[in-house]
Amino acid sequence: MAPKKLTVLRVIWANLDPNLLRIISKKLGDISSFVCFRAVCKRRRAATSISDPPAQFPWVIDWPRGKGKLDDTFRFYSFNSRKTHTYQVPDAHIYGPSDGHMLIYEGYRSNKECQSFLNPLAWTERFVPEEVPVDNVHPIRLGRNLIKNEPALVYEKSAHCTLYLSQSAKHKWTKMRVPLFKTVAFYDHKFFLTDYGIENSRIRVIDEATGVVLPYLALPTDDFYHGYLIATDDGLLAVEVKGSITVMPFLLIDVKECQFEVYRLENYPQNSHWNKLSGIGDLMLFLDQQNGFSLKASDIGGFKGNCIYFITTGSKKPKAGSEHVIGRFDMELNTTERIPAPAWLGIRTWERQAAWFLPTLK
Repeated sequence: MAPKKLTVLRVIWANLDPNLLRIISKKLGDISSFVCFRAVCKRRRAATSISDPPAQFPWVIDWPRGKGKLDDTFRFYSFNSRKTHTYQVPDAHIYGPSDGHMLIYEGYRSNKECQSFLNPLAWTERFVPEEVPVDNVHPIRLGRNLIKNEPALVYEKSAHCTLYLSQSAKHKWTKMRVPLFKTVAFYDHKFFLTDYGIENSRIRVIDEATGVVLPYLALPTDDFYHGYLIATDDGLLAVEVKGSITVMPFLLIDVKECQFEVYRLENYPQNSHWNKLSGIGDLMLFLDQQNGFSLKASDIGGFKGNCIYFITTGSKKPKAGSEHVIGRFDMELNTTERIPAPAWLGIRTWERQAAWFLPTLK
């Protein structure tokens, strides 16, 4: 009996349907791979859009902070591809990342005062108001920024903060004067701020449109002073740090001892209360030294939801100095593990900071 002939199907990549190309592009876990994918031919560029890249697991950025730093190389690590990306930002002082931008202070060696938000991937800048001083300004993440990709920053003073918000549609900045706070979230067109004083067990609520101070909220627990407020699609969450630490993000003796409790605001504003959660489902929460935000695991292949990813510092030998630590707390298993990080992340000092960074091409 004669053997059957096998039919070989040849895939002509250049002739793939645009819808199929779009599906393939959405599976690319590293934004650099997406850029390379679009660079192959006009057909791929026509089927995809820079303004609509695949959802990305955040990178981690290591940025020098002190003046007089001679190294202008800033490094980003992708956990998806396990690649390090480097960018040169000449004559710039980085204050910290805010979504896909970094707030830079250009020309500090020549005593110039020029601040802008830089996207190192697209190499685009947005300048901040001239009235914002060079010193004592901190970028933050608000829930809406993850959708609109709008930078925000806080100018701190002795008795209050000035919150600056960018309105790209109107090509202008707005500002709001608020009391000193530890953490802030934007949810349901309102700002939720924890009061700066340790003894003040409350959350200040401010209406975005009018600036009116609404009735205060109680904190989830008395120990919430060093916690985070995070706006999500599932509501406003409060995350409290537990474990053998002094205060996050300072010295952590053992990353496996670090745990978290998560609360959700219920029935606001009629009968407001905080409900402790046993899990956060498909959500992934990301915490660093200044900010907290959320993403959905289902939007990013290969990563587990119901987890809290965090950056802190730790050392088993405190006298030897502290090092950057990246950990993951699994709410289902109630366990914490250390995530391998690149060797260059290194020792933490006042001049060396690490934070989550959301890569974007916009």
